[in-house]
Amino acid sequence: MSWPIYFKDRLIVGDLDSNVGVATLWMPKESVAAQLPQGSYSVCGQLYTKRGINPLLRNILANPKIAYIVLCGVDRQGSGDALLTFFNKGITGDAAGQGWRIIGDDEALLDKELPLDALELVRKNVEIFDLRMKPLEQVSAKITSLKKKRAFAQPQTFPESPMPKPTGYPSDMSVFKVRRDYIGDAWLDALKIIHRFGVETPGMYGKVKQVHNLCTVVEKENAREPKIADFMKFNRESLDKYVKGFFDKDRGSEHYTYGERIFAWDGVDQYAHMVRKLKGFPYDRGVLAILWKPHADNNPPANVVNAEGTSQKGWTVPCLVMILGQCIGDDFNMTAVFRNNDVYGAWPLNAFALRTMQQDICHEIGKNLGSLTTIAHIAEIYEIDWEDTAKVLAANDTLARFCQYDARSYYTVDVDGSDIIVKFFSPNGAQQLAEYKEDGKRPKVARDLCLMAVKDMLVSDLGAASDLGRQLAKAEAAVKLGLKFKQDNELAK
Repeated sequence: MSWPIYFKDRLIVGDLDSNVGVATLWMPKESVAAQLPQGSYSVCGQLYTKRGINPLLRNILANPKIAYIVLCGVDRQGSGDALLTFFNKGITGDAAGQGWRIIGDDEALLDKELPLDALELVRKNVEIFDLRMKPLEQVSAKITSLKKKRAFAQPQTFPESPMPKPTGYPSDMSVFKVRRDYIGDAWLDALKIIHRFGVETPGMYGKVKQVHNLCTVVEKENAREPKIADFMKFNRESLDKYVKGFFDKDRGSEHYTYGERIFAWDGVDQYAHMVRKLKGFPYDRGVLAILWKPHADNNPPANVVNAEGTSQKGWTVPCLVMILGQCIGDDFNMTAVFRNNDVYGAWPLNAFALRTMQQDICHEIGKNLGSLTTIAHIAEIYEIDWEDTAKVLAANDTLARFCQYDARSYYTVDVDGSDIIVKFFSPNGAQQLAEYKEDGKRPKVARDLCLMAVKDMLVSDLGAASDLGRQLAKAEAAVKLGLKFKQDNELAK
């Protein structure tokens, strides 16, 4: 058996006949090992978190020659406290059946695959010494004073806990940005954001996954000749029918239509006002249409009664609440704000309809078609669509989709002698934005050049940022190893 079994590549292995294991917590293991006599320890490694106690115990059970654990360093996350509590107080069963709880520490969960008698064997036969925040000279003295012992048992290994599939991923939960040329690609990104980061929340018609403030930017979609991808849930005929209904002024028996609110709000044609203002002054700050009627939409209809704390079923109000526009140069850009948006079922149709309106305005005011931005305060996917969302993403979310230009810049990386030179240019190449030159022999020079670009906000796309880091790391390696560097090529002798 090759020991240590767990995290061998992250541990410093000494003399395997030694009885001593050193847990340095948050202190770099290299700093501690350098101060210990050669052959005085079996293994030395860091113990950042309480979850790290599991591989530590498994390694001890697989090598019962370990009779001593020496704790040292800085205990920033309580992992040292939890390990000491394990030895001092023991464990109890977890009520949910997920593992063992260290008595007195509700956060420390030990693998249920580790039997109670094996854990008790470690507690009774391994001594732990608390030398946290003590000088390394004291740590070294303690280790050299420990008596040699025989193995306390036969080596044991146990099945590993299955890795749980994450039901959600951590995020800052607000302001997710998607920038794509076409609505189909933007839809895939929006679905993935909610599928991955969405929080399950009760909704009016069942559970939803939702994120806050999803911003999608569409750059090139032509609503007159829409690009309807095969994975989208409609064809050209159904899209044309939806767009026509979107702008219908006659609400019939419906509570509202978007067309009524845009073109005939109590006799006011907001679209005409937007066009009039843009013709008069294309940079007007008041070019907007509001679709929310506070005097009506903030109050339920007379025949609707809902219990306190429940969703407002039967209370129909618009999801699209505002449309804004302004020209930048010769381009007319438009933004649409949704209070909430069904991203699976409604967003792509909404986006095509809004793009149609944007193109109509461009035609009337004689401007080019700019970007369409939609902002959904609550962007959601209904539970009934979760499974199909996963299927659509699995079939269509390819690596090729993520090779795209950065809207802020492009860059060149060169090596001149020992200097690494990075230049940033505007996307159209008309202007040099910045230049950085650093000695490639300097420590961590690639990292510092990356941080300079980040500091000056020259990169916005994650793919572009990843490539910049890759090119700079190669350039640094070339300088320090005496190799030839050429951007986007392998290093050569």
